[in-house]
Amino acid sequence: MQAPPEGLVLLIAGGCLSLLGLWICWRSFSVYYTQRMAIRRAKQASGTIEQVTVQPVRESLTARSYVPTVQYEYQTPTQRLSGTSIYPGSRSHLAQRYTNQQAAARVVDSYQPGAAVTVYYDPQQPAHSFLRRTVQTGPLGSRAVLGCLLLLFGFGLIWSGY
Repeated sequence: MQAPPEGLVLLIAGGCLSLLGLWICWRSFSVYYTQRMAIRRAKQASGTIEQVTVQPVRESLTARSYVPTVQYEYQTPTQRLSGTSIYPGSRSHLAQRYTNQQAAARVVDSYQPGAAVTVYYDPQQPAHSFLRRTVQTGPLGSRAVLGCLLLLFGFGLIWSGY
């Protein structure tokens, strides 16, 4: 059996890397847009901090990260609810991981159990809430840069395959 031409292999590899990079870029911008829209729609409610923790998450056999978590209750005009998200977005607690336990602890240092806090919630879905009206640009920016690099590298492979 004959091996495929080198140019074809480069085209396929470049195409796959380009598609992966495009998907990562699109996903980063999509999450950014979702967080911006959540901030724009948000209404304020008064709440109370229930519990503050830094949860360790095992990334692999040797790697570990830490997720700062704040559990709080808040009152909308129609119901009493609870939440754990610090930043906007349905999975913000997963996006905000730290490799250093002290860095994760600094995020939650300003929250004390029993303290009053302003909670922001989506009036269309009041169970979606968060404490800080800021977009998490750090993780999103890193992913977008990675996606762009993969896209460029993939295009480079495609170009060299011609």
